[in-house]
Order: sequence, then structure tokens, then C-alpha cells
Amino acid sequence: MKLRAEGKLGEICNEGSVPITTEKIIGFRQLEYTVYRGGLMRKVVLPATTGWVYLTTKRILMLDDGWATKDGTQWKTYQDVPFAETTWVRHKRLKVWVDIKTEDGKYTIAYVPYGAAARLFSWLLKEKGVRVKFEEGDVESPYAKEKWYRHPPK
Repeated sequence: MKLRAEGKLGEICNEGSVPITTEKIIGFRQLEYTVYRGGLMRKVVLPATTGWVYLTTKRILMLDDGWATKDGTQWKTYQDVPFAETTWVRHKRLKVWVDIKTEDGKYTIAYVPYGAAARLFSWLLKEKGVRVKFEEGDVESPYAKEKWYRHPPK
């Protein structure tokens, strides 16, 4: 997980704040997000930030609004969460909470507004369930030979 990482214009995203990636983009929304440290007393790691949240097949990419200028070039601040580090998605108090487990500890990201975030992260919750079943060996291939298919009558 990367917090407050910076990328140059043309490396992480183009002039229109669209990320440059080879992964398939599932969806994107403009949301407000806050990152908390896990535990009973939630400590704010990243205060409320507004930006574009992109959900790809491999990660959650959060691009902050605005550009920073350093040494005559434009830089974009972003947060990057690999898909493998997400543990669960919860809907609570008109927010979507994404739980993350890294080697540094547990984190939680709260996304607002609820409606747009709920639609965006519903795919993540479904895919997480499928990947857990795949790791346990419970998922059956749709192309299994022993599977009997019913054909329409002639």
C-alpha cells in the first residue's frame, strides 16, 4: 500500500488525470476518502481527501484532486492499494469501508458518498469472494468434462 506517493505527469496519469495503466479499469468515481489505522481507537492516517478513485483488476488507485509543481514539472499525489491486500468491504453509516491488511498493520478506508461508492465496490466484494473460493479449491471450472449440460429439445 502506498500513501501520499507522487508521480510525474505522464508517468502515473495524463493531463486529464486519467491513469496510465495496462490493467482493465472496472470503474471510477469522484469520492471523498479517509484512511484510518486499524484498531479500537481509529487514528487518522490520511485526512479527508477528495479525488478520483479507480478500481482496476489488480488495485485501487486514488488520485487526489489538483497538481503540485516541483522543479518546473507537474506532480500528482496518489494512493495505491493492491487488490491482494483488501480483506473485506462493509457498508455502514452511509459510507463504504474497505478493510486492508498490510505488513505494517491493518488499515480502513472510508469512502463517501455512499451511493456511488457502493456501486463501485460491489464488484470488489464479489470478486474477493470468488478469489477466496478459488484459493480453497471450491470453484469448479465451467468447462469441466463431467458436467452434464441440458440441450434444448429437437
